[in-house]
Amino acid sequence: MHAIDENGRAVILNEDGSWQFDNSKEWRVVRTYMGDSATKKTDLFQITYPQWRVRVSTEDSVSIYWYEPESGNEDSLISLGSPTTDESYVYLKGTFYLDISISRGKYRIVVEEKVPAE
Repeated sequence: MHAIDENGRAVILNEDGSWQFDNSKEWRVVRTYMGDSATKKTDLFQITYPQWRVRVSTEDSVSIYWYEPESGNEDSLISLGSPTTDESYVYLKGTFYLDISISRGKYRIVVEEKVPAE
């Protein structure tokens, strides 16, 4: 989970319940999803810049697909067969959602977009 503090800085909720500031200037956290075994579709999220990534940490196998409802585009993003961490990149901007399928165990998924240098 993430939030924005009163000064506009991104704040990230860690799995242990602690909070940290996201000091990265290159990548902006768009959404964070955490949960247990489930198949779910996420809420819609907006990607403003033409490069974004999904980082995942999982205790078991997981499959993640991205969907762009307006165009009907979809693609497999990550498919892992064992506990691990990984990331994958997409080079489109628009409105998307993820379809997440994990057989058992916990997962943490972070969606980030690359922001232009200031």
